[in-house]
Amino acid sequence: MKAGVLDVLLYIFERFQDDEIVPVERAQELVSELEEVGFKSIEIDSALSWLDGLVDTSSDNFAPIESSQQNTRVYHPYEQHFLSTECRGFMYFLEQVGVLDPHSREAVIDRVLALESSKPVDLDQLKWVVMMVLFNLPGKQGAAVWLENMDACFH
Repeated sequence: MKAGVLDVLLYIFERFQDDEIVPVERAQELVSELEEVGFKSIEIDSALSWLDGLVDTSSDNFAPIESSQQNTRVYHPYEQHFLSTECRGFMYFLEQVGVLDPHSREAVIDRVLALESSKPVDLDQLKWVVMMVLFNLPGKQGAAVWLENMDACFH
């Protein structure tokens, strides 16, 4: 599914990042707008499903078991296929500086895998996924802004 799904998500994120929520009555308007700018129905449906999954990542059911120890995340080969060494290293860096915690890290991994692409994400795509996840998690919006500002300094 495609690079197009991430493109739809980026369009939605950039268009609505200042809104708390897109009201249900505007959902059809959003779909129409996405179709007008050239996205295919299957890409739009996949992106909307991805966003539904994003909402699920903020639930208590998704939170990992708390641990007082610093643990190292070991990636399954399937996850390694979609997250290069560079991407995994970047996520580790974000954990070390306090932008990601174990819960948000797992949410990012979940959302990368939910893109259902046959290709790995690149570092820029991962940064967008991280920002979308952080903007969705309560109390993490400041970390998303920090990441966005840090990224702007290097580009």
